[in-house]
Formats: sequence, structure tokens, C-alpha cells
Amino acid sequence: MEMDKIAVEDNRDLVKEKLMRREAERQQLLEQKREEKEQRSTGEELSYFFDTFAEKQKEIENALTAAAEGLIEKTQLPNHFDRIGKNVQTLQHFLSSSTMFLRVYDIRKAQEAILTLQQRCQQLEQQLLPKKKFGFKIRKVPNKKDVIFNEKIEDTVDSHSSPVHKLLQNIKENNCGFSGRTAEILSLPHEKIYKKDVVLSNLNSCTVRLPGAPNTLYIAGLSNCKIITGPVTTSVFIENCSDCTFVLACQQLRVHSTTHSDFYLHVTSRTIIEDTTHVRFAPYNLKYENMVHHFQLAGLDVNRNNWDMVDDFNWLASDKASPNWCIMKENEWNIDWM
Repeated sequence: MEMDKIAVEDNRDLVKEKLMRREAERQQLLEQKREEKEQRSTGEELSYFFDTFAEKQKEIENALTAAAEGLIEKTQLPNHFDRIGKNVQTLQHFLSSSTMFLRVYDIRKAQEAILTLQQRCQQLEQQLLPKKKFGFKIRKVPNKKDVIFNEKIEDTVDSHSSPVHKLLQNIKENNCGFSGRTAEILSLPHEKIYKKDVVLSNLNSCTVRLPGAPNTLYIAGLSNCKIITGPVTTSVFIENCSDCTFVLACQQLRVHSTTHSDFYLHVTSRTIIEDTTHVRFAPYNLKYENMVHHFQLAGLDVNRNNWDMVDDFNWLASDKASPNWCIMKENEWNIDWM
């Protein structure tokens, strides 16, 4: 009887082991099928993205070529360029919504292609619809804490060695901003910056407040400055800045050659940094009157913020975090901006 009991127990153990092995094999097969399904899905998404992006890019290029070759009547050019601008903005939205399954290299190439389209559009518009050029015009508002300026930034600068020269050389004339200021509080209201390109260059120890919805923001050559903006419709480009604080909301942020700076950020795509070190990121926490309305005008989703998603083009290791940027500790956040 004892032997029979042992045999029964052994048989139960064998059956149990066999069932466990079979369950493990089943789970492994399910996992394999799930991975294959995800790969097919990602492959389909990538194929759709590349095909759609190329198609829309070609449409914009054809529209630009039509304008360059004189196929558009001059009276129709303003509307033609307006449509091109909207199509470029749509393409940027499409890229922003696709970044979750794109490689860093693919994002970079697509952003470069969009920037090329923007620059070519601006160049052609300036060439075919020239406007009267202005030098720096400063309108001072006396007896106010915040000195307000409305400056026209020319598309050339005094020195080709200036860090802002390369950044400004392709920006259309329809812009505003500040340049060459030291230790000033500067601001531009929404009415002055709406749908315009704002340029901030060669500022030292300044605070700049832009409570509105500009089209694009270009920043270069800043030191020890505080830049506080409402939602930017398209992109923010930052170059050659140090010891600054940036409070920004935008579709895309590109930071180059910048160091020892903090970013309070609302961005709907992934931030890209290059040749940049000792920078910290925190969520956008600016509050001001009409801000929600400005987000709507800029077309930014107030509920979608990828502030902590940063791609460092100088750090390719996928198994180790980049040493060039970090998340700011919450107890170090500033909350008083305006």
C-alpha cells in the first residue's frame, strides 16, 4: 500500500510538472504572438507615417516651386503663402503626434525637413512680396515698470561672427523682439506678437515676458536671462545661451550649444538638445490672464505635455541616461513668474 501511495504521488507530481510546462509554453507562444502583432502594428504605423509625410512634403514643395516659377498671380500670392504656412504647420502637428513610435534619427530628419520648408517659404515670401525695411524702432512707454518695445529685427546683423547671425539669416522680415539689451525688463503683449516670429538675441541679465501666442520663437546669445512666454504655435529654437531660465510652451523645442540653464516646459513633441550640457527640466507652471485662450489660438493641447521626454543628439547610449540633462527636483521649482 505504501508503494502504491508513493507511485500515486509521483504520478501527480509528473502531471503537475507537465501541466506547468505546457502552461509556460502557452504563455510563451502568446507573448511571441503579441510581439509579432506589435511589430506588424509598428511597421504599419511607420509605413503610414513615411508615406504620408513624403506626400505632404511633396505637396508643399510643389506649391513653393509654383510660386518661385511665377505660376501664381501676384494678387494671389498672399493667400498662396498663407496656405503653405498652414500646410507646414499641419505637417508639424502630424510629426508631433507620431514621435512615440519614431526613432530619434527619424524625428531629427523630419524636423530638419520641416525647418527647410519653413525657411524656403519665408525666403520666397520675402523675395516675391517684399516689404519696406526698417531699422530698430523703439517705442518707450514712460512711467511703467515693464518697458515695452516693438522692434523690427533686420535679417542681417553687424557681425557675421555673432552667434545669432546664422539663426537670423533665413527669418522673414515680419518679426519682432529684442536685441542687444542689458539688465532690462522687457515685454510684448499678445497683440504685438500674435502669428509673428519673435527674435531674442544678445541679451544679458534681462527678463523678457511674452504673454501671448507667437508663431515661432528664436533665441540666441543670451546670458543670465529669464524668458517667460505663452504658447508658441510652432517651434522654439535656442542657441548659444548660458545661465538662463526659460518658461516655454510650444510644439517643438530645439536647443543647441546651451549650458547651465533651466527649462519649465510644455511641449507636445520630444525636446531635442545638441552640444548642450548642465540643463534641467520641469513642467510648465506659468499662469496668466487669457492663457487658456492663447493655447487654443496656438493649437496646443493643454493636456498633452512631454516636458520630461528629451533626446540628446550627443548621447547615443540607450542603456544609460544622458549626463547632459536632468529632471529638476520639485522643491527647487520656481512658481512666481509674472
